[in-house]
Amino acid sequence: MNPVAVMRAARGVRDELDSLMGGASGELRDRLDPLLAEAGSRPSDQLADAVIRLVAEYGPAWDRLTALLSLERGVTPEQVIPLLSRRPGAEPGSPGGGSGLGFPPGGAGPTPSSWGAAPPNGTDPSGWEPIDAPATGAYTPAWLLPDMGGQRRPAPGSGQTPGEDPPPFPEAPRTTPEPPPPTPQAPSPQVPAPQPPAAASSTAAAAAPGPAESRSPSVLDRLTGAFRRRRKETQPPAPGPGWEVIPLIEAPAEVVAGWGSEVTVGVAPGQGQDGTATPREPIDLDIQIVAEGFDAPGGRRVRLRADETSPYPRAVVDLVALAQEEPEAARQIQVTYSVGGQVVGFGLRAVTVHGSPGALGGHEALEPVSGTRIRPALVGEPADVTAIIVHGDRPGLLWWTYQSPHFVTPDQAEPCDLGTRASEFGRQLTDRGRLSEELGREVGSRVPWGFWELLYAVAGRVAPRRPNVLILSQEPHVPWELAVLEQPYDPSLPPYLGCQLATGRWPLGGRRPELPPPVHARADRVAVVYGEAQAHPLVTEYGATQVSPALGDVLGALRQGPDIVHFTDGGSASEALDYELAGAPFVFLEEPGDAQAFLLAGASGVVAPLWPAGGGLAPEFYRRCFAGEPPAEVLRSMRGQAPDSAGAYRFHGHPSLTLRRTAPPTG
Repeated sequence: MNPVAVMRAARGVRDELDSLMGGASGELRDRLDPLLAEAGSRPSDQLADAVIRLVAEYGPAWDRLTALLSLERGVTPEQVIPLLSRRPGAEPGSPGGGSGLGFPPGGAGPTPSSWGAAPPNGTDPSGWEPIDAPATGAYTPAWLLPDMGGQRRPAPGSGQTPGEDPPPFPEAPRTTPEPPPPTPQAPSPQVPAPQPPAAASSTAAAAAPGPAESRSPSVLDRLTGAFRRRRKETQPPAPGPGWEVIPLIEAPAEVVAGWGSEVTVGVAPGQGQDGTATPREPIDLDIQIVAEGFDAPGGRRVRLRADETSPYPRAVVDLVALAQEEPEAARQIQVTYSVGGQVVGFGLRAVTVHGSPGALGGHEALEPVSGTRIRPALVGEPADVTAIIVHGDRPGLLWWTYQSPHFVTPDQAEPCDLGTRASEFGRQLTDRGRLSEELGREVGSRVPWGFWELLYAVAGRVAPRRPNVLILSQEPHVPWELAVLEQPYDPSLPPYLGCQLATGRWPLGGRRPELPPPVHARADRVAVVYGEAQAHPLVTEYGATQVSPALGDVLGALRQGPDIVHFTDGGSASEALDYELAGAPFVFLEEPGDAQAFLLAGASGVVAPLWPAGGGLAPEFYRRCFAGEPPAEVLRSMRGQAPDSAGAYRFHGHPSLTLRRTAPPTG
């Protein structure tokens, strides 16, 4: 048995003790924590054996440990089941012993019955069907389950045939969000053999067994393995004034493939800060690392607490550069910061990986960390599902990670290969000039399967209301909102994601725009750029200021700091992009334009069409937004009613953003 796998599974059990054993969890936690703390200070084989002997004394915890071990790459059921003999009075299949794998008899997997159904008795919506059962119209994540004698079902659009493993993720699985224990071993001069996870090591896990009447494992239990526990519903406290932080990523400028290196991640004082300011209340920062071309034996997520005693916390993560064909490769260490499921900051550092030690020394100067400052003070209402999309090390490769206030998500990024540059892929789609299911299915086939798993699980959690989705992306080109859902939330609506659920997107990676996106924007002062002689409807109905499309007039209006700027002319909108926007206005473009440029210039949100669609929806859009509906929800509803026209419009901003208007309509 791999000692590292045992310790990883034990940490997962420790995090789930309250749900596994209820009030009896304290005793085991008090005995298990000291053993976990000894990682790195005593031989790993001895420590793993001590953990096994301890956990074997507690039935539910033991069953959970063996279930997690069964999902480790290279750990087969034949290796796990003999461990059951160490548990007194428990044998595979005997009463109280369970299967040892956490699955119901027959190796069944969960399948949701419907998107919007309220979960019975407050449990997660889930059902069971055999792994080798024929596929049904309902969404079934059975392909994620390990092969326990049946066949894995390939993910739709994956190109796999039954019985094949899903494409392996290059990142090592992680069972806890805490910082990894230190490793006493020195970096090996040889390239370690990559240990890709099993088909379900980070995306599926068995739930703890129990009486027949207890709930079955939820969809997200299978999705995220040992991470599975519900987040607390409390909102994190806001820090006091004067406490500003920026991303901290300390890493060597050069590393050698096969060698391990320590990377320090955390936060540092912001510009003009002397490091003495402290947050008013403790803040828990979740730090997610995406580093293509690196293995992370201890995991890729850590949780740090910032408080009076440690206002600028940091942690050390071990990364090992994987073997590569090139003698030299430019890599990136990308770090996302979140609080309570809401992304509040992002940082990136470049690292050069050499194929041999003889090439070291050519890159002595470290590039500064780029990214946004971290602003926990602005934590508000997080999106139900946040997808974070970052560039890979080659064109067309993207990596997806997720955040949600309802679940602790995996630390393992999922790959998305577009096959060409993102800009080219997006242009090929939008150049069609119309919405179609063919386009939507082409987009949906590129969305990683874990996104759909998480989205369904969250929908079950928040039912009967609809969940909303925020897409934080380094690439602005691919219209992910047009992806077709194979199992729509509302069958009466078009099957596109943007018609089914309120969605918003926001740029990621640079100094601007900052994170998180705002959730409120003023809407009293409206400027409409309109070249006709007659008054625009916004003037007559809401007292807007009509501005001529001449550049000088537009710039003069922007300097006045309007709350909303509505462009009816695409030419004047493009000319205004080189200038700063005062007052963080909300921008509406009736013709296709560079929405991201307006966000970088300071806009609080942007509505823009992907192709020419006309501006006929503007009056209804403003009527509903000024009545209190979020723009993202208004557009979702309008797309469902008129997908051919409204379906072209994409919303850039927080899906819960509202336009606050205190001035009454003039008409």
